Amino acid sequence: MQHEDEEVRAAIIRLTHALCSWERNTGRESVLIVREQGGFVYRAMNGKPDVPHQIVDAQLIRNIGE
Repeated sequence: MQHEDEEVRAAIIRLTHALCSWERNTGRESVLIVREQGGFVYRAMNGKPDVPHQIVDAQLIRNIGE
């Protein structure tokens, strides 16, 4: 799902790319979750978008802490 605002959409893409590069360079992992009232949801794990819907947010966060 893409955000309706072009500037927000571009910022999310830039942040995801930066996180992916950071993780490759440092070996660290991350979870990015953006939830907006009205239904917009963007989730990325380890810099990769399109996290399966059956994985809930809490599970993503737990996986990063392990």
